[in-house]
Amino acid sequence: MDYLLVILSTVAVIFGGKAFWDWKKNRTPQLDLEELEEDRAEYLQENFDKAMADFKYLEEARHEISDRELAAQLARMQRIAKKLLANLEKNPDRIPLAYKFIDYYQDRAVKIVKQYQDLEETELSTDRVRDLKARMKLTLAALDDAYEDQFEHVLNDQMISAEAELKVMEQQLDAEGIKRKTIDIGQVDEFGNVRIDTDLLNQPLGGIERRNLPIQPRRRRNYDEDDDDLIEFPENERPEIIQKKLVQSALALFLGSIGAHKFYQGKTWQGVLYLLFCWTFVPGFISFIEGVRYLFMPVEDFYEQYIKKDKDKNKNGRNKRR
Repeated sequence: MDYLLVILSTVAVIFGGKAFWDWKKNRTPQLDLEELEEDRAEYLQENFDKAMADFKYLEEARHEISDRELAAQLARMQRIAKKLLANLEKNPDRIPLAYKFIDYYQDRAVKIVKQYQDLEETELSTDRVRDLKARMKLTLAALDDAYEDQFEHVLNDQMISAEAELKVMEQQLDAEGIKRKTIDIGQVDEFGNVRIDTDLLNQPLGGIERRNLPIQPRRRRNYDEDDDDLIEFPENERPEIIQKKLVQSALALFLGSIGAHKFYQGKTWQGVLYLLFCWTFVPGFISFIEGVRYLFMPVEDFYEQYIKKDKDKNKNGRNKRR
């Protein structure tokens, strides 16, 4: 009887976890439109639902497309679209400003991707088909800038307000005779960070000691994205990442009570704690939930949370030792 209860609980947790992930993935956010008139609220919700439906289609398509280059391009587009849609969800009054994104750019992206998938299914490899597919990829590659332009357009009022407030503050400081400090190139602040004064960037270094500064990747624009959303997923490493995801899930499900998955992740102390308290059955219960979570977690999320962060920690550790 006890074994039957364990089996039933296991099945319930697995299917419950899958149902939760499916719900989270497929749900359409409901906008806060209570204070608006019915007609306008209906118009805003309808447009937002369309935008979310197109976004979800492209999200599914990029996992199904065998062309890794195109899948990577769709991933870049989706990161921008995700941030834009999150901003619209918080500020539904801005939805009309994104009409070109909703009714044209993302809509056309869906149609092009559908046509590309249709061509893929034919398995034709004639010159005309290859040329048409190449043109489709080039067109989609241009949508990065189009998406960003639309995002900037949506944020225009917010940026104008910020610029106005900044200008007033600068004028107030100048009126009170408060000078903005200039910091010499290469000077280290109290936190140990190398600071660079933008007013001096174009001046020759003169007698200033040169420093080997870490080169940061150039970012075209900044919309206050979270670091995780800017991570480029290495499509060429997808099979290895999936394998690691499955191994980590299996270790958590079947050997999690002794901390096997924690040792596999390199979290030795956590693994030791699981091992010490395995007799209480608490580590086994927690690890089972973790295993189900690993199993149904999207590959991109798994990479960001359990692989990219470890790489960053190791990199920071090496930099500190230097």
